Amino acid sequence: MVSMRAKASLALREVGVVVACLARFGGVSFCLQQAADTVKCAGPSMLPTLNRDGDILLLDKLTPRLWRLQPGEVVLATSMSNPRHTVCKRVVALEGDTVCVRPRVSSSDVEFHKIPRGHVWLEGDNKHDSHDSRYYGPVPYSMLQGRVVMRIWPLAQLKWMKKEVSSQRFRER
Repeated sequence: MVSMRAKASLALREVGVVVACLARFGGVSFCLQQAADTVKCAGPSMLPTLNRDGDILLLDKLTPRLWRLQPGEVVLATSMSNPRHTVCKRVVALEGDTVCVRPRVSSSDVEFHKIPRGHVWLEGDNKHDSHDSRYYGPVPYSMLQGRVVMRIWPLAQLKWMKKEVSSQRFRER
């Protein structure tokens, strides 16, 4: 016959195992949440690379924190116009680069923007329907939430996100 003391010791040990498992799960979950995420992307600014609505993207949150992004990479950033929203754009220029922007209307006027330290220049792939750095200027690195690694939904359009660098000399505004 098992004594009451032995039963209590066994129950306490089982509780300890459960608490240890929950702590490990919580720690792993926290680390994963800091390293990666999935986000739903909507809007026309990244057409044709991304669909207008319904794409779910896998986001790498470590790259912007630990390494330098490269021109052509697609990122998710806090909106400069409305900090409660996020935007999905392509990195066009990095700190120290100069971007030449030409107005949409026929004009010989151009603007040169030197990207300051700690900032990037973001633009949507759909130049005619994108509110981006051409309107609000360079984006602080601290506003970047992560680098888009791949589209994971819809499954029929599953794909790695490629770095695409535009060869345009002038950027339309």
